[in-house]
Amino acid sequence: MVSKGVDLGAVEAFADGAVQRVEAGGRGLVVVRHGDVFYVLRDICPHQGARLSDGQVTGQVAECGLGGEAVLERDGEILVCPWHGWQFDLCTGRSLVDGEKNRVRSYPVRIAAGRVLLELD
Repeated sequence: MVSKGVDLGAVEAFADGAVQRVEAGGRGLVVVRHGDVFYVLRDICPHQGARLSDGQVTGQVAECGLGGEAVLERDGEILVCPWHGWQFDLCTGRSLVDGEKNRVRSYPVRIAAGRVLLELD
């Protein structure tokens, strides 16, 4: 049986690439839309408690191109903490530095009838 899910809002309410804070089930969450994919993480950095929703979305530097220009991979899939620059994988919530010890809770999301639905346990 599929649960109803917690309605976070209309798909159109979330701008592509934007970082947005929402409250659901008594929890502060950060929602990031990347095209047709939505990511939801707990809105707190495990390092010193910063709101990740005040951070920015980026990618991983894969290499430096001509003229020292950074070439990104996984663009739009990395969330950077605003306080100390810790980076988290939006898919898993794992830190890019030490993902086993430092991670943020990630939540499953689905789209139904133009609404973003969160699965809370």
